[in-house]
Amino acid sequence: MSEKPSRYASWTAGKLPLPELAEMKRRGERIVMVTAYDAPSGRLADAAGVDLVLVGDSAGMVVHGRESTVAVTLDEIVFMTQWVTRGAKRPLVVADMPFGSYEESDEQAIRDAVRLVKEGGADAVKLERGGTTVTRARAIVGAGIPVMGHVGLTPQTATVLGGFKAQGRTADRARRLVDDALALQDAGCFAIVLEAVPPAVANAATAALAVPTIGIGAGPGCDGQVLVWHDMLGYYDGHAPRFVKRYADLGSVIVEALGRYADDVRSGAFPEERHTYAMPEEEQAEFEASLAAK
Repeated sequence: MSEKPSRYASWTAGKLPLPELAEMKRRGERIVMVTAYDAPSGRLADAAGVDLVLVGDSAGMVVHGRESTVAVTLDEIVFMTQWVTRGAKRPLVVADMPFGSYEESDEQAIRDAVRLVKEGGADAVKLERGGTTVTRARAIVGAGIPVMGHVGLTPQTATVLGGFKAQGRTADRARRLVDDALALQDAGCFAIVLEAVPPAVANAATAALAVPTIGIGAGPGCDGQVLVWHDMLGYYDGHAPRFVKRYADLGSVIVEALGRYADDVRSGAFPEERHTYAMPEEEQAEFEASLAAK
């Protein structure tokens, strides 16, 4: 069994136990979440000590080059979750349920959530929106699968919301957002993502909920924070939302490295002798003699 990190009260077989998240909220300890889409990013997130890894449908935009998350399929999320779980061993891995994987019925929602756990290896799934999604969340939790809720800006339905913009900016919509978060908690969700909402709304939801809130563009009052891998590391070419903080500019580093590689190939500077494999002299002589004899 792995040694228990000092900041956790409980620890089992190297995997962060789900109930520990509620204990972290109670103790006032911030929860760290980041997206990941493949084994290397999962491994690096694990090595950095994050608590939660989200296999997000944001991959549709930052990895697949699409205009939105809507076209991402369940199969794609299953595959990416398989990759991430091969790298991330300690954090809880949460898989997004993409648009179209739970809207039809509770039965569909359970069936697709089961795929993410059984085939993908996810520890939990995430659902966007309140409203009818509450019944889907309750059904999935009832099937024994942990569910993370998500309210505020919900990218899968950004068109209905008028685009990628902040939510809960009127008193009525703010109250509705908090009510949705409470309904998802009542349905059994273990945490709620609050995306692109004013801090006053996020603070009210965080105070009202017994489960942790994970903010993304929701201010510092949430119980934890999440950022998209490519946004925070600086190698997504699209427009980053105002709530993103860049912790590295890997895009520039990669372009510079590729440029040097291209220069070396074109000039003949790469590969050097140290980049090649030697052949025993007698074998090479025999090989060259056989060529000459033809």
